Amino acid sequence: MTILREIVVALLFAVSCHAAPQPPPAPPRAQVAAALVKPQAITNKLCVVLLADKKDHKVNEHDYPLWQDRWALLLGGRAASEAKQVNLFGDAIADAQAVADAEQVEVLRATTWPTAEQFAKANVIVAFCYLPWNDAHKQELRRYLERGGGLVLIHSATWTKPKADPDVAALVGVGGFTRWRHGELKLEIAATAHPICRGLPQRLTFLDEPYWPPTPPPVAGRVQALATSQEEDAATKQTAVQPMFWTAETGRGRVFGCVPGHYTWTFDDPWFRLLLLRGIAWAAGGDVYRLDPLVLRGARVAD
Repeated sequence: MTILREIVVALLFAVSCHAAPQPPPAPPRAQVAAALVKPQAITNKLCVVLLADKKDHKVNEHDYPLWQDRWALLLGGRAASEAKQVNLFGDAIADAQAVADAEQVEVLRATTWPTAEQFAKANVIVAFCYLPWNDAHKQELRRYLERGGGLVLIHSATWTKPKADPDVAALVGVGGFTRWRHGELKLEIAATAHPICRGLPQRLTFLDEPYWPPTPPPVAGRVQALATSQEEDAATKQTAVQPMFWTAETGRGRVFGCVPGHYTWTFDDPWFRLLLLRGIAWAAGGDVYRLDPLVLRGARVAD
């Protein structure tokens, strides 16, 4: 099934060179369900800040407001969002549990940058947009991480403007990238023993947009690559391993980096959700599998 899915993804990308790209085929529900882990008993409240900004790309690309609204529903239920569905791409995927909130999760929303009150309250900030880095924001984020706050960076939040920044790298492990492409993204799970990667297939294939190389190069021993892809080195023209998901720690705080997320359909892929939801829980510092029950809600799966 995995080989067939990779072949179909490659064919879809070939077609996409001449037409609007379409999502890759969905993985089997049973295969994903087998990778889920039952969470521990929940005894504490989790405050998640979803940070977004105005949409800045074509249809089905970089739709930050749509993600914020529908993931507020996924995480916080009807109390957090009036959205009619949790999947981002296409019509609603029928799921009776789609509007049920995660247990003991409070969702707050931020635009452009969190407020001081949100920094004070958040267990984890999940950013999906380009971030307005300046000295004041870097200092604010450092204080937040050093006291034990969690941070998750999705796709464009990992690309530092106007250029890669070593000060950002000192905070989150990666200071930005210099290259990108659209198309088939073949991931290799590099940290099979990490709790975030538990139960994942060794290889995953998405149709998305990788960024590389991490700039400046990650500090050895500080950044752990969870999943990687082979991308062309600009100087040698040879392929080299590049991190697509990673973890880093600053002070008592944890950072989870996620390069994919360009297309709306990626957020409906259950393997992507598994990595991202576990990354959110890991960054928050609690049970890594706390959000596993949300992975299949309104996800694109084959029954």
